[in-house]
Formats: sequence, C-alpha cells, structure tokens
Amino acid sequence: MTRTKKAFVAAVVLVAAVFVTAAAGNRQHGRSHQHGKLLRTNLVGSILSDPSIHGRNRGGVPWEGNGTATLDRKGRFEFRIRNLVIEGTGSAGPVTTVRVSLFCAPEASAAVFTTDPTPLSSDGDARLREHVTLPARCLAPVVLVHPNANTAAYIAASGFTS
Repeated sequence: MTRTKKAFVAAVVLVAAVFVTAAAGNRQHGRSHQHGKLLRTNLVGSILSDPSIHGRNRGGVPWEGNGTATLDRKGRFEFRIRNLVIEGTGSAGPVTTVRVSLFCAPEASAAVFTTDPTPLSSDGDARLREHVTLPARCLAPVVLVHPNANTAAYIAASGFTS
C-alpha cells in the first residue's frame, strides 16, 4: 500500500473512531439518565367508588385532577399535581396542604415514606421536591396523596383514567 493510501485509511479510521466514541458517549448518557429513575407514575383524583388502598380510604368527596410522581436512585422524590379539586367546584375547598406517601407490597399498612406537608393552592396545584430514604426493595409501588394532615385518607393515587 502506498504512503498516501495508508494516510487516507488512517484518517478514515480516526474519524470513524471519533464518531463511534461520541455516539457511545451519547448512548451512555441517555442510559444513565434513564437508569436513575426508579419510579415514575401518573396520579389521578379519587372518586367515591375507589377502594381502600393500603388501609387508607378515599376522600369523602370526588376529586379530579392529575399529576406525576418520580423517585430516583439517590432518593430524590418529586411530586407535581395540577387542578386537584373537588369535582364540579373548581376549588380544593378546605384542603390547603397535601402529604404524599409511597407504599410497597406486601406491607399493607406502613408507608415507606410520607413527605412533609406542601401547600395546595385553591386551584389544586402543588409541587414538592424532597429527599427520602429508599427501601431496599419495593414491589407494586403505590403513591397516595393525603389531604391536610389526614394520612388515613387519600384524595389522589397512582393510576390513570382513559
């Protein structure tokens, strides 16, 4: 092979190596970001026909609204809800704060964690970021949103509506 051909081949190999390394780095970055999330769930308001969940009863009136909750491997928990209001009123009524709990199976009654209270606007909006202690294992995770200081009831839970 001539010197010019060797230089050309070396240049092609070098350029290919740079692109492969960059692509691998981008894939790894995407993977590490996704692997950091342990839980991402949608939240929906409770209605009167909802059952008890982990020993907590649904609120005494129907709620509408939705949101999300996420938990990562470092224990960062984030909760955001929009328009969580008493059905037909457009208002959160007497509920001015919410607490959020995570439950894991098979334990039926004890929450893995419950957040500090966070304000709920009269329009039903709330956002919380808190560091929590992670369990070693969590099967069938369920997130419940509690009204005010009443952790015996929930007004929103993990789920979806079609």
